[in-house]
Amino acid sequence: MMKRTLLLIALLAAAAGAQAADWVPTQGRPYDRGRGPGPGVGAVLYSNSDFRGDRYVVQGNYMRDLANTGFNDRAQSLRVERGYWIFCSDADFQGQCRTFGPGDYRRLPRALDNKISSGRRISERYPYNGQPNWER
Repeated sequence: MMKRTLLLIALLAAAAGAQAADWVPTQGRPYDRGRGPGPGVGAVLYSNSDFRGDRYVVQGNYMRDLANTGFNDRAQSLRVERGYWIFCSDADFQGQCRTFGPGDYRRLPRALDNKISSGRRISERYPYNGQPNWER
């Protein structure tokens, strides 16, 4: 019985370590927009509104599926450092999707609040014809 308990504890610790490598808590370490989160970062997801709570830093140009990261369906706010991104409610860029450009999004729209499962950079410049209509 003792060996099983120790094995279970070791497995849980290893799983927590794998998830911790993908996202880091921000408590006590506020995000410094002036310095940026590091090279290759285009967007940062936050587990609470107003850029609070845990964060998931998107490295590279896409994330196909957040299911094994510990951050699936957790984002409530978003900061886009550069480029235009599309974030979706399902893996592989499916489900409800919205486009976000550089800026701070203190609260995600209802369609994506606590629902983001994938995202990708779609362009460095505004990717659509005509001016955006934010009233829709």
